[in-house]
Amino acid sequence: MAQIGLSVPQRLALVLAIVFFLTGGQGLVVAIPPRRARGGYSAARGMHALALRNDFPEKAVRRRPQVRRQVKFNPVPLFVMLPLDTVSPTTRRLSDPEGLYESLVELKRAGCDGVMGDVWWGIVEADGPNEYDWTGYAQLIEMVASLGLKFQAVMSFHQCGGNVGDGCSIPLPEWVLEVGDANQDVFYTDDQLHRNREYLSLGADLEPLFGGRTPVDMYGDFIAAFAERFAAFIPNVVVEAQIGLGPAGELRYPSYPLAHWHFPGIGQFQCYDRYMRRDLVRAAQALKRPELGLVWPPQNNEVGNYNYSGEHTQFFCDTGLWNTTDGEFFLKWYSDALIAHGDRVLSRAAKVLKGTGMVLAAKVAGIHWGGKTLAHGPELTAGYYNTEKRDGYLPIARMFARHKVMLDFTCLEMRNEDLPIWAKSAPEDLVVHVQNAATSAGCGFAGENALPRFDRGGFAQMLTALTRPGVKPAAFTYLRLGDALLDSGKDWFQFVRFATEMAAGRYLPAWAVTPAARQSRRPFVEDHIHVVPEKDVRELQTVGGFFLGKKAKDEPKPEMDGDSDMASPQPSMRRGVQAGTRAGWNGKQPSPKSTLRFPFFESNKEANLDDDDSRVYSQSPDKGERSAPVSGASSPQRAVSPEKASPPVAVQKVLPNGLIQFAI
Repeated sequence: MAQIGLSVPQRLALVLAIVFFLTGGQGLVVAIPPRRARGGYSAARGMHALALRNDFPEKAVRRRPQVRRQVKFNPVPLFVMLPLDTVSPTTRRLSDPEGLYESLVELKRAGCDGVMGDVWWGIVEADGPNEYDWTGYAQLIEMVASLGLKFQAVMSFHQCGGNVGDGCSIPLPEWVLEVGDANQDVFYTDDQLHRNREYLSLGADLEPLFGGRTPVDMYGDFIAAFAERFAAFIPNVVVEAQIGLGPAGELRYPSYPLAHWHFPGIGQFQCYDRYMRRDLVRAAQALKRPELGLVWPPQNNEVGNYNYSGEHTQFFCDTGLWNTTDGEFFLKWYSDALIAHGDRVLSRAAKVLKGTGMVLAAKVAGIHWGGKTLAHGPELTAGYYNTEKRDGYLPIARMFARHKVMLDFTCLEMRNEDLPIWAKSAPEDLVVHVQNAATSAGCGFAGENALPRFDRGGFAQMLTALTRPGVKPAAFTYLRLGDALLDSGKDWFQFVRFATEMAAGRYLPAWAVTPAARQSRRPFVEDHIHVVPEKDVRELQTVGGFFLGKKAKDEPKPEMDGDSDMASPQPSMRRGVQAGTRAGWNGKQPSPKSTLRFPFFESNKEANLDDDDSRVYSQSPDKGERSAPVSGASSPQRAVSPEKASPPVAVQKVLPNGLIQFAI
């Protein structure tokens, strides 16, 4: 071949052609090992196509279907957050006990471990200092305990209203607001002197302004009263106490109130009240640079307003004041003050609840927008000194670990690509960052979703965040229980699948159809075919005194010929469907011939039934022919002689609507 002048590829092609000719294509198939081609298709796939093309189907390579390996993980307890107004702020009782009970039954049926609820300071201690009314929460906890569920109690020392997702208004106790009206510096204040009444300023933590008590004293007394009132339910039912440390119950400053802020603004610093300015001056004096206490915090022309973008400000741009020595002094003081506030409140809570067996937890906000910038401006204004150069969550996690407090973090349902590019958001990276900080500090980790999600993509992302290598979440709380979840069959379908995966500890690549929410709330029956009067249907659809079926429309009852009384309506039945139970739910699929329906009267003139008349008929040997009734009553059509009649195969009542059903 060398004398002919063939190149190496030409020689190889010639050899393969000779082998192919001598072996009839079989040698070619064996000679080429299966390997991955450049375009992503395997060589085995090419051999399979070649064998079929050359009319050798028996030579084709049979490819086994690829089965996705199921990823297993440790089961994660699943809780569901209750509506904010579960206990009414006006009556201080359960807002809708019947509806709440039905919802809890559904959550129990779906496999949830329990629920989380806010214990509002503005409801319980509304009458006056140390005057607690626990009536509504006693009803709630007793109802949860009766169903075998667990309860996570959130000590909510903040106002409801003014944050994302707040659907009602529950202010702080009136006697607390009266002190704030006389001394507005007890509230957080921005550089425009806007007072935020969501939560008391941490600068007043140790000021005895409330009848001789400090805010930390009031928080501690409230937690102690709760533990004393519900001691019988702790820790078997009330398993966790999440301590509120700021707006929305989170350890942060109210830097982005909805009254002034729009996504994805950087927010504003909240340290312009008298007490925090005093603490800043003292910190500057301790550093022996008292002038810093006079020129800081930054002014409006340096930080912009709530809705500015970081790159358009002198402070938050990539080369801004945040990256200077003086800026680092201010940001460290601002963040350390927030951590010190959390340390004071959690120290008091841990002391009060010591020995109760309850898990202590606190929440950190998931401020993900601006996370792709160097300064992370929105996190800085919220009190998290987390920049490109510094980890702002590790000091918080270490403080939690000192008090054996679990870190609860949000936005586990979000992906980086879900948000617009101009938001410069990275929620996935932030979740991983906080999880690593919790692991390094040695404190427990729990998660929540920041916004309601009902789609499979959102639930899959939650599972991904909870099952990362090295992450051992203590629990996950789903936001939030409501009609949007329960009344949509599609959304409920996805939630039940998610709950099953959390309990089983593995992904479910395939999922069977489940009954929609608020269906099948009665004990299952053995047979699919069951015709009963309307009143019995209502009894079957009633659980705990509550009617769960659909209300019948106001329609006049049909009047039968020869009968002046109105006939009682009968339930219409569909094949395989019975009293809210879907086909196959009782363990077997219904047979197509399990229900027989056919016209009983040819015309209204032939109808002549006695009141409340029940007759037994037997099936005729001839198709379409009816045998004589067993009773002596006359039949409206030609009867078949008893000698020709076959043994009866079914017994049913004659329905007034002209139909008869036989159960085989």
